[in-house]
Parts: sequence; structure tokens; C-alpha cells
Amino acid sequence: MNILMIEDDQNKIKQIVDELNNVYPSITITRRNSFQSGLKEILGNRQKYKLLILDMSMPTFDISNKETGGRLRPFAGKDILRQMYRKNIFIPTVVVTQFENFGELIENVTLSQLNIELKESFSNIYMGTVYYNAAQDNWKQDLIKYIDKYTKESEQISG
Repeated sequence: MNILMIEDDQNKIKQIVDELNNVYPSITITRRNSFQSGLKEILGNRQKYKLLILDMSMPTFDISNKETGGRLRPFAGKDILRQMYRKNIFIPTVVVTQFENFGELIENVTLSQLNIELKESFSNIYMGTVYYNAAQDNWKQDLIKYIDKYTKESEQISG
């Protein structure tokens, strides 16, 4: 199974990749590190990926020695889902985030509120949210639960 992960935190990437490779040794994970590189990958390879693991808050551009990443986008994941919806791209998506609140003080949104909004707006592709905490392991079971659910549903469809 081909999975695309759009995530900018290197420690989080390592932990997620290690867990997925341990549980699903035959998967292939492609990684992108920003809103722009992730969206470009989705638009250019819409049929390639069976699942998307998506961070919510990330920089606009990839960070490098020459690039600062541009501005931080608190709702970059939601913006990517919106673009997928507009372009009729149907990749089942799990949001994995380490934040419980998003946006500025004026536009503060809790993880629970965001989850409800994403379910309502993107019900055809949004599977749910995993709250990631590097000091705990329960995020691993939550992520595996979503992937197993997707795998079982896709097996039933393909017969």
C-alpha cells in the first residue's frame, strides 16, 4: 500500500514511519514536509496513494538551508483537504496532530471542534484525527485503528 505523509516535524515523522513499518512491513511511505510540496505531490499523483497521513499545522514551503519555510499555516491540513475536494481527489485521510488548539486567539479552534468541522466538510475522504504525543503510545493504536479500518473496507469493496 502506498501512503503519503505530509508532516514537517522530523521526530514525529520518524516515530510514525517506524510504527507503520513495524506493523505493515510491505507499505511504501512517501513524505512531504510542507503545504506546497504536499499539495503538489497530491495533484501530480492523485491515483498513486491509497491513504494520506496529514499534519494540520505546517509551513507553506519546505524548510532548507536557503528557505525558511514561509509563514506557518495553522490550518494547512484543512486547506489541503479543501483543495482535494475542489479537484475531486479522493484519498482517505487521517489527520495526525500534536496540537489541541489551532489558530490565533481570535480564531482559536479546539481539536474536537476541528474534528467535527472536517467530518462535516470532507466526509467522503476524512477518516478522523489522531492526537500525537511523543511521550505516550496511545496515538499508535489510534492510527493503526484507522489504517486497519480502511484496509478492511477496501478489501470488502474489491471483493
